[in-house]
Amino acid sequence: MMTDCLLPTLLEACVVVGASSEKHQEAYQAVNSNESSESLLLEPEILYVLAPPFLSRPAGNEVLKSRAKRHRSFLRKKKENPSSDQSASEGNGKSEDVGVPKNIDLMALPQLCFPGGLHVTREEKNEQFLFLVFTDVFGNKTHGVVMQYYRPILEGMSCYQNGPGSSKFSKLFSAFGVCVISKYPYFTALKDCLSCLLFQLRSCRLSEMEERLKEFAIKLSLVPIPPPGQLHLMFTLRPLTIILPSREDKNLPAVDLDLHLPFLCFRPQQLLLVLSCLLQEQQVVLFSADWARLTLIAESLLIFLQPLTWQHPYVPVLARGMLDFLMAPTAFLMGCHLSHFAEVATEIDDLILVNIDDGSISMSLSDAIDIPEIPVAAADYFIQRIQSLQIHFDLDQYHSASCMDINEQRAQRRTWQHKLNHKIQNIAVELLVNIFRDVISHLNYEHRVFHSEEFLKTREPEEQLFYRTVLDTHIFHSFLRDRLNKKIDNFARMELSTRSERQKYVTVSI
Repeated sequence: MMTDCLLPTLLEACVVVGASSEKHQEAYQAVNSNESSESLLLEPEILYVLAPPFLSRPAGNEVLKSRAKRHRSFLRKKKENPSSDQSASEGNGKSEDVGVPKNIDLMALPQLCFPGGLHVTREEKNEQFLFLVFTDVFGNKTHGVVMQYYRPILEGMSCYQNGPGSSKFSKLFSAFGVCVISKYPYFTALKDCLSCLLFQLRSCRLSEMEERLKEFAIKLSLVPIPPPGQLHLMFTLRPLTIILPSREDKNLPAVDLDLHLPFLCFRPQQLLLVLSCLLQEQQVVLFSADWARLTLIAESLLIFLQPLTWQHPYVPVLARGMLDFLMAPTAFLMGCHLSHFAEVATEIDDLILVNIDDGSISMSLSDAIDIPEIPVAAADYFIQRIQSLQIHFDLDQYHSASCMDINEQRAQRRTWQHKLNHKIQNIAVELLVNIFRDVISHLNYEHRVFHSEEFLKTREPEEQLFYRTVLDTHIFHSFLRDRLNKKIDNFARMELSTRSERQKYVTVSI
């Protein structure tokens, strides 16, 4: 009962992923024995999970490892013996993962934390971040931010001291992944938090790492989520001051990413084509050589569609062992590493292939994209509005004095970004209003009916195919239900504020 009264907090769990010490030892011997310059791939696994209420249990790590291994093999064994995994877990009460939130599935997490594989290298690499979104069967989302950083793989091990001949062995490095999981899409804030953690981890020994991570997780578990409205939450995690923006609309999640990123990657015409594909519920695959871009661009695209909601599978990061997901018979939005582009483009029919890195869009096994485009009038107005935006922060700052404090500089950037995000969201909603405004004129609220054929008669001939396709989608039916329910959302507010006086009079007269 007490937990039901508590405010929601930022942290759901902090998961550490890497290779076991045994695997590190094997890799160390293998790489040094053949003197190969190529990196070695190891299978990532969960090393430990830190989650409220942070109970200390001696055998916790082994339980989590066994759970992760059991989950990884579940998909293979599922068809052969559907109930075996369930009965095994029910029959052994001691294997229950106390302290791990039930809505977090650890099965695919190691792969997703290292979607390109966990490499052992001879040189220490820079840290990298990537962003994850997990969606359950009910459409509920959980969000993750992963920091990959490298350490010497035999640091702290007894075999690190091999006697007089040990100097001939090369120093090798392996990545650890720290994944912070939250119910809320605070991508920028969580990246900032992990950056502060990295500042601490660089100065600690491997034996001290778990304690530092526990302190970090406890701090995040005490950070409350701001309520809907204009009140943002600010907290300090040395050396940074971090902001959690609030939700401006209680029915929509907070926006904590840079919404102008798609406009840095695509021309407005190309971006409109991607949005058209999503409105028509096509099978869309994003590609990039940078894992972090995949989720940030995918999330931005879905925000541009709000208040319409994507109803189909959504996996913005597919690890290299998950490409079979692209064989799904339904519409989807997924993301892959650019190295898989040629393979995907030549083996699967009718996929919309979106190359984020060069801003190109194509269709698999086809020379042209045969997808109806967004109506010209709405598209032209969108392009005009976007081209009027200033999307380069530095161009707005040259007239100002140089900032001497990093937190003050970050605050200036956040204020600029918040204003730009708000403008972009308004332009995106106005695009949807210009596409679907006349739908409202063909609703019968009493009988809860949309006269689709009458509506189609009012469309231009070149727009017919676009509207016929969209009107048959799940995303439109959900939108239609909200209109029949007279829901007051961003679309309804924008439609009313941009409606002409004559249209207002006609609507009132009806």
